[in-house]
Amino acid sequence: MENEEREDVLKILSWIVCAERDLGWHEIQGAMSLDLQLRTVDFNGRCLHGTSKDLCGCLVEIRPGNIVSLVHASAKQSVRFKYSIGQY
Repeated sequence: MENEEREDVLKILSWIVCAERDLGWHEIQGAMSLDLQLRTVDFNGRCLHGTSKDLCGCLVEIRPGNIVSLVHASAKQSVRFKYSIGQY
């Protein structure tokens, strides 16, 4: 896995772990298209290629409506611990 792809996966997992509700793949794609530093949106240039399953593997599942969620609560805890995401 390349560095850039690894960063994308970490962003996706961070959003899934920290979101108040389940996110759709289109919402994650939309978030990836934003560059907050440049204040630009470039959906075609920054969209993710492949599916969330291609990128995140067995950590995520795709539910009806193209909703992306972690496979189990233990996966959420594991991601939080490994990457120090959402630690208060």
